[in-house]
Amino acid sequence: MKTFRSLATGAVAMALVLACSLTQGSAAGSLTDLDHDTGATQVDTGPNGSDTETAPLAGDLNFSVERLAGANRYATATAVSREFFSPGVPVAVVATGANFPDGLAAGPAADQLGGPVLFVTPTVVPAVTRAELVRLKPQRIVVVGGTGAVSSAVRAELDTLTAGAAIRVSGESRYDTAAALSAHAFPGGATIAYLATGSSFPDALAGGPAAGVQSAPMLLTSRTRLNAATRAELLRLNPDRVMLLGGTGAISAAVAQEVSQFATVERISGSDRYATALALSQRVFGTDRPGVLVATGRSWPDALSSGAAVALTHGPILLSTGTSLPLGMRSELDRLSPTTAYVLGGSAAQSNEIPREVQRRLGVCWSGTRPAAGSQQVISSVPGATKQLAFTLDMGGRLDGADQILDYLIDNQVCTTFFPTSLSANSSEGRALITKIAAHPELFEIGNHTVHHCDLVSGGGGSPSGAPCQVPMTRSFVQHELTDAETVLEALTGMPASPYWRPPYGAHNATVRNWVAEVGYTKTIYWSRDTIDWDPNTTAAQIVSRTTVPAPPAGTIVLAHLGGYATPQALPTIVNTLRSQGYTLTTLSDMRD
Repeated sequence: MKTFRSLATGAVAMALVLACSLTQGSAAGSLTDLDHDTGATQVDTGPNGSDTETAPLAGDLNFSVERLAGANRYATATAVSREFFSPGVPVAVVATGANFPDGLAAGPAADQLGGPVLFVTPTVVPAVTRAELVRLKPQRIVVVGGTGAVSSAVRAELDTLTAGAAIRVSGESRYDTAAALSAHAFPGGATIAYLATGSSFPDALAGGPAAGVQSAPMLLTSRTRLNAATRAELLRLNPDRVMLLGGTGAISAAVAQEVSQFATVERISGSDRYATALALSQRVFGTDRPGVLVATGRSWPDALSSGAAVALTHGPILLSTGTSLPLGMRSELDRLSPTTAYVLGGSAAQSNEIPREVQRRLGVCWSGTRPAAGSQQVISSVPGATKQLAFTLDMGGRLDGADQILDYLIDNQVCTTFFPTSLSANSSEGRALITKIAAHPELFEIGNHTVHHCDLVSGGGGSPSGAPCQVPMTRSFVQHELTDAETVLEALTGMPASPYWRPPYGAHNATVRNWVAEVGYTKTIYWSRDTIDWDPNTTAAQIVSRTTVPAPPAGTIVLAHLGGYATPQALPTIVNTLRSQGYTLTTLSDMRD
């Protein structure tokens, strides 16, 4: 059952924790993407878990989750750029995607200069990066790092992709490169400067948006010694305040003391990289942010490429473990109250649990907690649901208008359970629809509607052809209708299909239910209201009436079809009518949660 989130009302809290936020890495060039903090990450287990964070209150109808991802780091950086930057940008900042040091300072510099951060390999401009630069038509390109990071041949190729020139900004080390980039992007100085370790990436990446929103450069230091170029650049910038990122395990007290000789020093840190990111968010960002970026804290490329987006999001980067939200992140999302949460990277970087949990916290509904198989049930409604209704959609035949329905559900935050047949889902038209469903695991879930849409009790039926159903409905045939469909549906969506199944034509009996339960399908989903939208003679007004009149009991399950003839016209009226009466339209799992 949906719980509700409270509105944040307190002032921004300053978090100045002296614990170390990370351990020191090995020498430059030998660090891996996955370095580790000294302590175990505390995971935010959410409203049903053991932590003490407040439960969520009623969500925002205008909220949305958007995943920005590509096949690799180069494509993900391009996806971020396409989301936030239009053609004709004044600059594009290009760094190597092979390692993080040269790029750590790129985000705040790009934000100051007004363009995105894109990646190349040391010797090649990837096709996705080239295509994005062609689209952007930047007035100039800033290449970050020396020829070991970005070769002369690559810089020369980049020179052909701008109306101006591709200029190189670099130094003898990562520290010198960051200082040179600061001097290039902030020629007139800065009132605030950020200082992070150059030995590892988490603190600098989490600090990128904070530096960007404060028009501040990101400079780097070793743990125990302030690099000469960094010191000289701090003196040139002449800041009033220097924000030190991480505890004394990242930047020593001696370095802090040296910096304090020419600026006020403020240290921001937490017990690990996740807590440091939260502390930065609480220190720098107020409430009601337009956007929040969510990146994995276990690798650097996605967060690095998104740093320049702060000009439009005006919000922080928060770090997930890749599979869960760290302790404190849910409450921070409440406080920030973003309109959009951008989840960076594909499911290999951040699993579907990340957008699902963010939606659960901030949205009006979510896809819900999938139940275990458990005992057999025939479910036609969910008693006890708090004025919730499931407008479920079968997908097994006609698909005209389906794209319009899906767009409406996504744009209006209508969480939905779909029951596709595998033949329909895997058709040329169906794959495009299933891809769109799969892109929103925070809003949608699937159940199983078999392979061929046969009447599993009496035989016959079938869609798109009845021929496969002209056989005896044996135990083997019935079970394969579910298991074969499951293989296809889960491969297409990345979502579990079991234990929900909807029998075609509503045809089921104890024998069929026992057979399908043996292969994990214990929840037979029926309905309490039928729109009959599969009938071409059914009007939009009839669909609306059959759904909303009389006022449906809480926990009602409505049967409709993704290819219903008048369903695209009826759906907005249904949603607006029910919401005006205080209903939440959501998934079966959310109602049962």
